[in-house]
Amino acid sequence: MMTAWHDLQARFTAFSVKDRISSGAAVFAVLIALLMSGALYSFHEQRQLTQLLGSANSANRQIERTNALIYAVVMESRGIYMSAERNVARRYAESLLQKCVELVKAVDDWQDLVRAEDAELFGPFKRRIDQFVAFRREMARRTLAVGSTAARELGDNDDNRAVRTALNEDLERLAHVYEARSRSIAAMADQSRWVSLTLFAFGAVLMVFTGVAAYLLHYTIVNPLLEIARTTGRIAGGRIKLLIPHAKRDDEIGQVARAVEAYQDAASRVSELELHGLEVEREHAEFSREREQLEERALTGKWRLEAALKNMAQGLIMLDKSGTVLVVNEQYRNIYGVPASIAKPGATMRDILGHRVKSGVFTGDVEQYLADLMARIKARRPCITEVELADDHVIRISERPMDGGGWVATHEDFTVHRRNERMLVRAEYFLAVLLENIPQAVLAMDARSLRYVFVNRATETLLGVRRAAILGRTASEVFPEPTGAQLESLDRETLATAADPAPRAQSIATPGNGMRDVVMRRLPVAIDGDEPKFLLSIIEDHTRDQRAAA
Repeated sequence: MMTAWHDLQARFTAFSVKDRISSGAAVFAVLIALLMSGALYSFHEQRQLTQLLGSANSANRQIERTNALIYAVVMESRGIYMSAERNVARRYAESLLQKCVELVKAVDDWQDLVRAEDAELFGPFKRRIDQFVAFRREMARRTLAVGSTAARELGDNDDNRAVRTALNEDLERLAHVYEARSRSIAAMADQSRWVSLTLFAFGAVLMVFTGVAAYLLHYTIVNPLLEIARTTGRIAGGRIKLLIPHAKRDDEIGQVARAVEAYQDAASRVSELELHGLEVEREHAEFSREREQLEERALTGKWRLEAALKNMAQGLIMLDKSGTVLVVNEQYRNIYGVPASIAKPGATMRDILGHRVKSGVFTGDVEQYLADLMARIKARRPCITEVELADDHVIRISERPMDGGGWVATHEDFTVHRRNERMLVRAEYFLAVLLENIPQAVLAMDARSLRYVFVNRATETLLGVRRAAILGRTASEVFPEPTGAQLESLDRETLATAADPAPRAQSIATPGNGMRDVVMRRLPVAIDGDEPKFLLSIIEDHTRDQRAAA
């Protein structure tokens, strides 16, 4: 084995570098082409398989959906037959119409997925669905117009039963078609796995070839070149008298080695001059590099400072200990309407205040303002204040001392913030008044402790007790048993599911108003999309209506 390997190395070395690389690239290209062809074929098969699988899954879902809706329509129809009260029958009729609409929509959606070869089966099925829906709609129409008696007179005759039987048979035939198609898809999946195994085998061959080629290139081309390069580097470093490796080879590697020998001979004659020149150039390059680095750091620092000042949301002004402006940004000028010719480095606060007085933005005492400012700078006392300008804008000023005796202040327009705070206070007051005066009882409880934290006036009326007897207590502590335990259990269930359940009609025993017939709705309240923090209960008292109906 080793003899064959060395023989292969010897044969490979006999070729020129160009021939070795060209032959290796050709074989590599052939393997890559085969691998890409297989990959494209596999991609095509996988795409077709994915489409067929998606179509089959969609069709199966449509069969299940249609079957469920047919069953729901039949159940609503039975509700009409069995309802003696007209209002109950009307509710079943309205629900029946809704189920018919959903059934027609489901069949229409299914029709969009039907392939050409399935049209022969789907066409009769669609017509029977139309007959089935037409009969049920007529039943609902008679119920709504006359009553359940008219619907029962319409009856469920042999023709309608035959339509339902045919519908079941159609669904069964379509299910068999899709089942056969699923088996075909499974066969395609098996074929795709064999293609993947073939591609894996091609990849393994490519990896082996790449490893062999890399090994041969490394030991016949790269290593010799590295040895020549290392020798050249030693010569360039001043070690002139060295043996150049591979100079006796007849290929391109030997040509490179002999060129290095020529360079070695020339370098030995001018080594002293080169050493001196290199030293001078190295010192000059080092000096130039250090100077460029210093200039770059200075420019970078300046650009960063300018960018920070320009993009600050707040206005900024920096003063020295005498009150002279060192730095001021555009946002500061915009807040007070001071032009850049006034608010600039080198100006004084007296100049800026003078312009603000002329423009009507500043209405205070300039001398007193300057005296207070210089006192704060001297005392190095940070402070945060808010001032209201003549145009009703509110400015928040944050001042603090700097190292070296200077002073920096940021000015931020707080007008919108203050306006929003006032609007929030008004909105909270409006909401409190609204909840206090609505006729429904409103109770809010903490989601963890289940203790009531808010009740309105209608709650006091409904329960017959003052709110002081409700707040801070749980349902089991406020309501008599078993009402308290029932309400607390429903509250926990609603919070556990974090759902918005439908209103619930029930009778409750109140602590001071007897039994009441109510409709209660529970609403979990979350903050910032987190788990519920509160549970809101809205209760409508229907006791009078229920007793009047009885």
